[in-house]
Amino acid sequence: MKIKNKICKISAFTLAEVLITLGIIGIVAAMTIPTIMTKIQKRKLETQLKETYSVIQQTMKAAEGEGANFQTAFQDASDAAMKEWFEEFIQPHLKTETVCYNTSGCWHKKGEAKLLNGNLQGWDTGYGWGINTLTFTIAKGAWFDMDGHSANACQTMFGIDTKNTQCLVIYFDVNGADKPNILGKDIYTVVQTEKGLLPAGSDRTKAQVNQNCNSGDGHFCLQKVINDSFTISEKVLKR
Repeated sequence: MKIKNKICKISAFTLAEVLITLGIIGIVAAMTIPTIMTKIQKRKLETQLKETYSVIQQTMKAAEGEGANFQTAFQDASDAAMKEWFEEFIQPHLKTETVCYNTSGCWHKKGEAKLLNGNLQGWDTGYGWGINTLTFTIAKGAWFDMDGHSANACQTMFGIDTKNTQCLVIYFDVNGADKPNILGKDIYTVVQTEKGLLPAGSDRTKAQVNQNCNSGDGHFCLQKVINDSFTISEKVLKR
């Protein structure tokens, strides 16, 4: 009896087909990975912003409850009264790592951080955004810059109307030295007046806030983020 041998044919991809498939996968990955990374970075910044804003809100509210005289804070950081005020009313409520009184080490070096329109901050001294500033870092990684400004600057630049002759402006970078180091992206602005702590631009219309954040210098971007349920707009991130 003769036994017929059956030959089984196994289908397989050719080398050319494998290379073409890998090439397609590579192209798709190159197109999608940057988008995914951008979304991850955006979500991280939003989380850091919300946490840091909450910290500074609670700190300033606690200082108010303890009878802090914010007029003292409007003085230059080189003044002994300002230092004493910070150490008595602010520092106990924050886990500060480094505090700098009108010196470098707690804020970006000159020219490293910019406004949202790409310009350098006009009063970037290399140890803070302002003249005679008080800067400090906290354990969670955020950097802060405090400085007094005139009522006129408070209204025209920071969008806050005040009955006082000055206001206290606080810049904070939610991720410290990490990039992008741009106002409106990871650096934000709040202002302390007789009305309490407010995001810059809170006394302006929604249209004015959007204009400043979409095509201006970015001082009002925290107010826009709050208006948008703590969402940083894609348009701002792409600027």
